[in-house]
Amino acid sequence: MLYDVQINDRGQITIPKELRDTVNLQAHDRLKLSINTDGRIILYKSDFFDDVEDLIRKDLEGEGLSAEQVEKKLPERKKELGKALLKMASEVEQEIERGEYFTLDQLDEELEGEE
Repeated sequence: MLYDVQINDRGQITIPKELRDTVNLQAHDRLKLSINTDGRIILYKSDFFDDVEDLIRKDLEGEGLSAEQVEKKLPERKKELGKALLKMASEVEQEIERGEYFTLDQLDEELEGEE
């Protein structure tokens, strides 16, 4: 279904309630805008992966890379992060199988004892 919206003098649009309800948009949710190859605007709700990508992008910019270099390097960094996360998950799985793990409550108690 298509929804008609209008841009006001301040450049803002109102997303119709029916659409907000359908896609579970709440006040203060972060949204992302992009343009597809046909020049159409794509609007979507920001998620965890967008936040991670933003952090990687900021890290690359902090290394002094240009915007163009950041965009070229970004996929490589995302792949490196994915590999690291898979390795961590595998290591945790092995620790659980060996019974060598802490529950979050145990970790919390241990950290409180260090204060």
